[in-house]
Amino acid sequence: MPKLLTRKRLAMLFGIFGIVLMGVDLMMTRNFFVHIGELMAASLLCFVLALLLDRTPKGKPEEPNP
Repeated sequence: MPKLLTRKRLAMLFGIFGIVLMGVDLMMTRNFFVHIGELMAASLLCFVLALLLDRTPKGKPEEPNP
């Protein structure tokens, strides 16, 4: 059975959640230039987590064959 929560799916989940938080912030303030600090910080944190999870992990460099 394949894993349900892979890194790519978690990255997509955090990205969507960050967009939803930005939308909630816009609906509550009704102004693009005024933000609720907690919602803005949470949405930015979600985007950072999404970017970090989306990156492919660096493996060990391969040694050249002699």
